Amino acid sequence: MKTPLHIACFGDSLTEGYGLAPDAALPSVLQAMLQAEGIGATCLNFGISGETAEDGLHRIQDVISANPDAVIVAFGANDCFVGDSPQAVKANLSTIIEQFKRREIAVLLVGISALTNDDENYRLAFNQIFEELANHYSIPLMPDILASYFHSSSLKLMDEMHPNEQGVERIAQDMFPHVVRLISQINS
Repeated sequence: MKTPLHIACFGDSLTEGYGLAPDAALPSVLQAMLQAEGIGATCLNFGISGETAEDGLHRIQDVISANPDAVIVAFGANDCFVGDSPQAVKANLSTIIEQFKRREIAVLLVGISALTNDDENYRLAFNQIFEELANHYSIPLMPDILASYFHSSSLKLMDEMHPNEQGVERIAQDMFPHVVRLISQINS
């Protein structure tokens, strides 16, 4: 097994750690959890607040240049918030996944539910994207990052959108088994 593994955490404000100290951001918390379990891993923070999957496409080369062993792809919150079409979101995420798979970089896809959109048809179409992509590309999926914290005000910042430190801890706990499976794929 190669150690330390380099895992790129590629996404938006939920990855970046909006409103939090760098060591309280998801990549840092996840790295500490992995290391506590004896897994030599460095989690690189490629999160930028406000970004959509389309924005991610424009900076994918930065992530590839970091030469990660694996990537956690976590876009969708802003796509949903601005109402990007589910078809466009799916196409952008598909291109991102293909870029990593072509380079034999293992991918964990992180889904998100369209809680912030009032259109039921939009929510239905959007919520299917992540499972469809995970099945199509045979990659692991964390179904819904919001399920970890969004239901509880005690896990959110005052904006009622972003996780606080405890919310990030909860996300990391829920993501951890998916990341362990991702690492086992790399090592097999």
